[in-house]
Amino acid sequence: MGATLLTGLNQGLFWAVLAIGVYISFRLLDFADLTCEGSFAMGGMISAVLVTQSGYDPIVACVIAVLAGAAAGFVTGALNTLFRIPPILAGILTLTALTSVNLLISGAKASIGFLGFDLFYRWLGMSANYAQLVSGLMILAILIALIYWFFGTEMGSSIRATGMNERMSRAQGINTSAMKIVGLMLSNALIALSGALVAQRDGSATLTMGQGAIVIGLASVIIGETLVPSRRNFALALFGVVVGSVIYRIIYVVVIYAGLGTEYVKLITAVIVVIALCLPMIKANLAKLWKITDARLRAKNPKYAAYAAARDAKAEAKKLALREKRGAELASLADAFERAKIADDPKAMNARAAESGQGDGFVYMGKWQYKMLQDKYLRKKEKYVEKYGSKALAALESGNVEEAENA
Repeated sequence: MGATLLTGLNQGLFWAVLAIGVYISFRLLDFADLTCEGSFAMGGMISAVLVTQSGYDPIVACVIAVLAGAAAGFVTGALNTLFRIPPILAGILTLTALTSVNLLISGAKASIGFLGFDLFYRWLGMSANYAQLVSGLMILAILIALIYWFFGTEMGSSIRATGMNERMSRAQGINTSAMKIVGLMLSNALIALSGALVAQRDGSATLTMGQGAIVIGLASVIIGETLVPSRRNFALALFGVVVGSVIYRIIYVVVIYAGLGTEYVKLITAVIVVIALCLPMIKANLAKLWKITDARLRAKNPKYAAYAAARDAKAEAKKLALREKRGAELASLADAFERAKIADDPKAMNARAAESGQGDGFVYMGKWQYKMLQDKYLRKKEKYVEKYGSKALAALESGNVEEAENA
């Protein structure tokens, strides 16, 4: 059983790269991109051909697969933005074209194996399962860090704004067509990378390996969003997608290892997706059922009512303490930001103020440090408003703590 779980975990890590790509197109960009299946198979085929027939290093083959996936995303984005073709149809057209492209890449072969060739995880010098686990974690850690950084930049923020409200973004001067193309290129680049990694991990690439990839990606996203509520925390949302992918593959592997034949694979996939789609509704209904049960128990059982009242009071006190802590952190950041000042030589300026003993109240720092402080302050401020409202923020900034807590 341990080996089965490890296999599912390894598969989930590499399929998580695809799930992140699907998350970018479907959730951030709000674009129903069906190019996914073609890009996934193309990544696997390019990797197989370059490694087995051209003698390329497996990591270099993965990089080339990424570029090919970005090109596929560019085509879909161009069809939608330049030629005004609806998103679903644009994706279908690119997917149809990629079917022939993949056939040309493979040399009309339905399958290409990696037997006897080096794979991307062999450099670790471990057994296959553990090498795949370590390399999968490393790849995801790097990708999540890069994606988190990118979507914090001006371009990344513009892509997210385009997905949230295209008309408003265009009114703000954002080139929404370019942002769509960039977002789709990034999404399909990740999906093609996932195809290359999965093909090398499985030991072969096939023309049909992308069938159902879009369903698997969406199921992973939905499971992750249900089990790991992000509350607009982008890093947590990406982590949730990874968790959803791992859980999906573990369930899938366990069912297959239980003895069911391959003819049930599509049925199992459909059932898992249906369950994933129903999870939010099940979760909401369970919450309603708990509220009703709690209210009835309070009314009929005095001991439970006393326990529930103590529990609620404890939760309220904890909530208030957390709010005070967040308010203090925000006030401290606001003070630090007000006293921050950019200087060409911040060390010399701070040392001079310390020597004189009569500083001007400013803390001098470089442009990069100032930008980091500013971004941190604005993020904390935005989260405080989302949680407690703009009136609470205004009261906190005016120094009225009691009013801020009651707002």
